[in-house]
Amino acid sequence: MEGPCACGVPIDILYVDHYRLSAMTFLKVRNFLHILFSFRRVEVDLDQEVHSHLEMLTEENIRVGMPPKEAQRAARIELGGVEQVKEQVREQRLGNWFRSVLSDCHYGLRQLRKNPLFTSIAILTLALGIGASTAIFSVIEAVLLRPLPYKDPARLVLLANPQDPEDGGVSYKDFENWKLQSQTFENMAVYYRDSGWSRVTLATAGEPESVQGAFVSSNFFTLMGVSPSLGRMFTFEEERRAERVVILSYGLWVRGFGGSTDVLGKTLQIDGISSQVIGVMPVRFRFPARDQQFWAPITTNRWWNDPDIAHYDPNRSDGFYSRWQVIGRLKETMTLQQAQAEMATLCSATSQSTAETGRGNCISLVPLRTNVSGNIRLSLLVLFSAVVFLLLIACSNVANLVLARAVDREREMAVRIALGASRNRLVRQLLTENSILALLAGFFGLMIADEGLRILISFAPSDIPRIEEASLDGFVLCFTMTISLLTAIIFGLAPIFGKSLSDPNKVMKSGSSRWSTSGAYLRGARNILVVLEFSLAVLLLTGSGLLARSFLAIQALDLGFQPKNALTMTVSYPVPAGTAEARRSAFYDLALQRIRTLPGVESAGAIDTLFDLGKLNSLGLRTIEGRAPEPKESWTPLAWNTVRGDCLQALGVQLLAGRYFTDQDGPDSPLVAIIDESFARRYWPGESPIGKRFKGQDSRGHNDDWLTVVGVVKDMRRNGRERNPIPHVFEWYKQAASDVTPEFIIRTTDTSQRVKIAFRSAVRELDDDVILSPVTTLEDSLSEQLSSRRFQTWLISFFSGIALLLAIVGIYGVMHYSVAQRTNEIGIRMALGAQGIDVLHLVLMQGERLAFLGIAIGVLFALLVTPLMAKLLYGVSPIDPVTFASTAALLCFVALVASYIPARRASRVDPIVALRYE
Repeated sequence: MEGPCACGVPIDILYVDHYRLSAMTFLKVRNFLHILFSFRRVEVDLDQEVHSHLEMLTEENIRVGMPPKEAQRAARIELGGVEQVKEQVREQRLGNWFRSVLSDCHYGLRQLRKNPLFTSIAILTLALGIGASTAIFSVIEAVLLRPLPYKDPARLVLLANPQDPEDGGVSYKDFENWKLQSQTFENMAVYYRDSGWSRVTLATAGEPESVQGAFVSSNFFTLMGVSPSLGRMFTFEEERRAERVVILSYGLWVRGFGGSTDVLGKTLQIDGISSQVIGVMPVRFRFPARDQQFWAPITTNRWWNDPDIAHYDPNRSDGFYSRWQVIGRLKETMTLQQAQAEMATLCSATSQSTAETGRGNCISLVPLRTNVSGNIRLSLLVLFSAVVFLLLIACSNVANLVLARAVDREREMAVRIALGASRNRLVRQLLTENSILALLAGFFGLMIADEGLRILISFAPSDIPRIEEASLDGFVLCFTMTISLLTAIIFGLAPIFGKSLSDPNKVMKSGSSRWSTSGAYLRGARNILVVLEFSLAVLLLTGSGLLARSFLAIQALDLGFQPKNALTMTVSYPVPAGTAEARRSAFYDLALQRIRTLPGVESAGAIDTLFDLGKLNSLGLRTIEGRAPEPKESWTPLAWNTVRGDCLQALGVQLLAGRYFTDQDGPDSPLVAIIDESFARRYWPGESPIGKRFKGQDSRGHNDDWLTVVGVVKDMRRNGRERNPIPHVFEWYKQAASDVTPEFIIRTTDTSQRVKIAFRSAVRELDDDVILSPVTTLEDSLSEQLSSRRFQTWLISFFSGIALLLAIVGIYGVMHYSVAQRTNEIGIRMALGAQGIDVLHLVLMQGERLAFLGIAIGVLFALLVTPLMAKLLYGVSPIDPVTFASTAALLCFVALVASYIPARRASRVDPIVALRYE
């Protein structure tokens, strides 16, 4: 091979260098494998080589005239020690690190097997902390961190009502203007709000049911970047012609059609009208609502051609016209701030060109991610903070256990240093042991997390979005591995520093681990860890205490009605198109007559909406007799409800003045209304409202007649237990604009399953097509409103209970260890005249001092942290003194109890035995 290469070097020289490099690489690999798989043979060769070198040095010393023993001693000194030389050679070997790690792991496992009690307690303690952290993190990952299943979800924005970003709507006219004029959005889609506007009666092969549908514009799926997993989307022409086509949710496809691929072309009944199935959406697509059952063209909604929205009436609330919600996709070059500024300009222009005023901030842009996570973000972050504190307490406890072992192993470490082990080698060995312990804890923690996650999902309230998608996926497993290794470092640092700083000569001369040179350091470290545990326990217990007091405060509120012995059921009677609505009203009357004849039923009635849990529109009265009309800008939330039968009596609401409705209040009788206290205070403060007359926003009767107040009832918390009562007007169904009252309520002497079955059967026997919800007690319905708060409170209380238990174990361990270390000192004190009660007091005060210090630090941090929870509290201050004092008192008590057992043992020490202890 001749001639130079491009760089001017002869090719034969390059070839030789390449050959040498390959040969060296081959030799290194061969040596590595030889050391790895022939370790014992290599060690024998090393031992022979070192001893041969030692003999040569000894012979040289003998030749210069030294006696044999002196020559051998001088040779050993010159060599530096046989084991030390071996260790230095091992460290220079290729691949020795790998063999060394395997050796450290093997030795660490032997140490853990040698101390089964320590190993079991440490693994269980860490597994609880790691398992709880992993379970909560998997929920946070699914709800807050995992990308939404749409194309470029970061560019999806909801155009929401600023007064009610979650549930408020916009008018269709505004949507058309925005879509036409906006320059910051790539596209916009519109759909009916998730409310009564899109609630329909659905019938497949089984019993009819009331479900949540989605009536959307034809570009909705394209904007979201999602296509049906089976079939197709509907087109703009199908929307324009209001064709009855429907796309099923995955759940409805499986439940109603058995997951059959032959579903395309089949029909189902929506509000009594046949619709053809043209597609099925993917399992993870659940927008706009989590319980979405189908998607249909927006023009097929039964309210699409409502004539009342054709012209704007200032006497109506904005909510009457705001039936839609809008979602948009920002252009790639546009920001949320730019889009918000543009929408403010468009809204201002709209208000100037119409009779509407004051709409300069009529729209608020909310990222879809923020809307989906909703108010649950703060709750989940509080839960995750709680489990992080719990994990730190668990690490502190295990560190205390490791520190206790540190004293017993100090002589072992000193001997290993004396035999040639470097301090870095010692640190690596200890870190390896701690890592094995943490990884084992991580493995068992995953088992706890897996079971805990199933429990979390099964008991979680329905308002946590996407929690059913939480799982122990690869990302969560990486999190578990990371926190497992971090815990190994956290609980292993203090013991490592304590050992690695020890002087082996002093340790060997001390003669006892109880008087070790690093004893003061280790005792101080253990005390600091106990203080840390109590500080973190204060944070956890204070947070759970505030949530518990909020929960109890809500439960203690006066509801204004009596939920005990009351049963409820939703009765939806579908009225096909072209059928007189009088048929439905007659059915409701007949059903109530049958229900009243059931054994044990004291009263029965119905109402259009039992609980108004959404955001209520601000309303006012059009005319108040003898008073000026209420200006629209002063309107506040006001509820109008239609009642039938003995509804108010069945609810157990107290009548404060006047009378209830009677059968004499017919359609041709003077219009009457029953109001509550808040309504009376709002319009007739300091006066009796009985006999007063008013007119609502819509005309009533034959000639826009007046409504006369005939009764006043107590305020009721029907708009949510955590909200203040709002004014209510109750109208009699025979005189109301709508007599639809699907929420049935009965008051009985017995709420057993037998009565529930009879209640449901009495209605079902009248018509097989009627849609009935399960019968529930009013108490259960109210309890469901607190499900989210109850879930959060019990979960943090559970974590706080574990933290309290770990704090007890921690201070007990420290005091037990302290008494064992000071047995000799205690013996001397008692020999010099100290009484048992003095020793008991001495030990108890030592434990209480640590607890007091930890509690004081924890209280200071809690005063800074708890205000961040203010939105989660009700009826209690974030710095509530009762909660803080109770937490401090509880921790002081448990510290006293945990210290008492070691203190009692110390007070019974026999001085003679104690003086012989060492």
